[in-house]
Amino acid sequence: MPVIIGAMEYPAQLVDKMKDVGVNVDAFDALSVAMEAGSARAVNIALMGRLSKYFDFTQEEWMAAIEASVPAKALELNKKAFQLGAEA
Repeated sequence: MPVIIGAMEYPAQLVDKMKDVGVNVDAFDALSVAMEAGSARAVNIALMGRLSKYFDFTQEEWMAAIEASVPAKALELNKKAFQLGAEA
């Protein structure tokens, strides 16, 4: 199973040690992706987009799961952040 690291700035030694023991590391700069979506608060959404590649769930499934608990005005940000995370 991959490990998603939410910042490219983590020490290379940490990543190397994880790889040495067989952990798959998928590092990307979640904060930059979130800021591209329009909000630093979108980091967790971007991470979910990234994880969707490994756990086989779609953007539509994510949006359906959150739409009852997220204000309507935030749904578009969620959608954009999820998509950018999946593409990163």
